[in-house]
Amino acid sequence: MTEQRFACTACGACCYGVLPLTVSEALAWADTFPLAISITPVRPGARGYSSLRHLGVDVAFGPRRTMSLLVSPVSFIPPNMACPKLSPENLCSIHETKPERCRTMPFLGYKDEDSQRDLLVPRPGWKCDTGPGAPVVYRDQKIVDRTAFASEREAMKTQAPRLQAFVDFLLKYDPASSARIARAAQAPQIGRVMVGFVSFLRQDRNLDIIEFAKRQRPVLAAWLERTADDPKLAQFTNYYREAFADLQRYIDRPA
Repeated sequence: MTEQRFACTACGACCYGVLPLTVSEALAWADTFPLAISITPVRPGARGYSSLRHLGVDVAFGPRRTMSLLVSPVSFIPPNMACPKLSPENLCSIHETKPERCRTMPFLGYKDEDSQRDLLVPRPGWKCDTGPGAPVVYRDQKIVDRTAFASEREAMKTQAPRLQAFVDFLLKYDPASSARIARAAQAPQIGRVMVGFVSFLRQDRNLDIIEFAKRQRPVLAAWLERTADDPKLAQFTNYYREAFADLQRYIDRPA
């Protein structure tokens, strides 16, 4: 029997940088998080990712090459900046309603259950408790309490058809994004592609882009101001600027 122990010490170290969200969470928190859509190609046979056959998005790159994509709305925040809901005491200020991704930590809902072992090794600077006093959370390649893990997986499974429709739409009508995804898939080290969240709204006609724009623009403006003076954060600054301008066009459009 192999066991691993783990306990959160509320150090707040994991509450920095990009945070994956469900579609419903992204829409609900449009007035809080700077939103984007993250698209990461996953090569066939990659260790720990067979679950993506049911939770991810499949695309064809050429007549005989199909690849899975991990597609998720995200709070697109620089890695050195904290979640806007992290309090000065390094505590989550929305603990009772925090996103699925946060609840499942340190496990990953999209990764195979028998490949979670490495996730229980704290990253440098994290103060997670893995000592003998911490509870056993992983035993014989099984998660002991699967409640949060199962909830995140179910949320991903439920939204997968919606994200598949979005990616199909994107590849058909957005050649630039399609080319970026193809390049990321073919690179020696697969990369992640970020596209504007508004592109998801364009595909789903049931969503109100104007209402979303009114809630999201102030958030993008605030993060643009926070990152504008740091050349190292140009990727984020440029995204916030372009996403803000994209939404502004909907606000300025004549009724």
